[in-house]
Amino acid sequence: MTPLLYTILLLLLGCLLPDNALAFQPHAYSGLYIHQLAHSFLIVSLFFFAMKARQTHLASQRAWKYIIAGAWLLMLWSATTLIGHFLDLHIDENTLFLPPGADIPVLQLNGWEEALYYLLKLDHLIAVPAVFLFYRGLKLLRKEQSAASSFEQNMP
Repeated sequence: MTPLLYTILLLLLGCLLPDNALAFQPHAYSGLYIHQLAHSFLIVSLFFFAMKARQTHLASQRAWKYIIAGAWLLMLWSATTLIGHFLDLHIDENTLFLPPGADIPVLQLNGWEEALYYLLKLDHLIAVPAVFLFYRGLKLLRKEQSAASSFEQNMP
């Protein structure tokens, strides 16, 4: 089975058997500290990665520009998710309720914390472009390396 056919089959299977897709994954209270620490560590490590890439002049290459931009977006994603996890502890579970006789739940926002929390649940709008930029940069690096290796093979 080819990889493309296998991927299409998995996507179709995923469409036929849907499940809840939660933006913020719930964590046990004690596990939340470690998870928040991991988000902080990711932000710091990506910051030093981006700075080091700029200092070594890798940013002048097109592929590395994509990778560095992906690192900055991933830092932003991690920061928004970190704040979202923190707000998750303070949000009342009754903000989404089903009024009597209604078929569609209603969202009742009682303050800026709830509004920010639900806005931050759209973290995939940052994460997906970040991963795409990493992918694009790595693809260009591979293309440049294969072009350089074929050039060396053609030299007498």
